[in-house]
Parts: sequence; C-alpha cells; structure tokens
Amino acid sequence: EGREQGIQEGIAKGIEQGIEKGIEKAALNALQKGLDIETIAEITGLSVEKIEELKKKLN
Repeated sequence: EGREQGIQEGIAKGIEQGIEKGIEKAALNALQKGLDIETIAEITGLSVEKIEELKKKLN
C-alpha cells in the first residue's frame, strides 16, 4: 500500500512538472513574439519575476 501511494505521488509530481515546463515554454514563445511581460504573466499565471528569469535565458 505504501509503495502504491509512492508511485501515485511520483506520477502526480511528474505530471505537475510537465505542466509547469509547458507553461514556461509558452511564456518563452510569447516573449519571442514580443508580448510584454505583464500580459504573459496574466495569461500563464506565472509571476513577473519568473518571466523575467525566463527572459534572461533568451539573451
């Protein structure tokens, strides 16, 4: 039972990380298209600080 719970938690964490990476990729794409940081934050739910961090990776 404990092992099954561990597996389920691992799967849930993996899904969560995958969704987060997808959102970050969308934010990067939006930055490349010239959208402003505030709009990207509103659309993705990411913080302005996180988007600024992602923007630094582009440069």
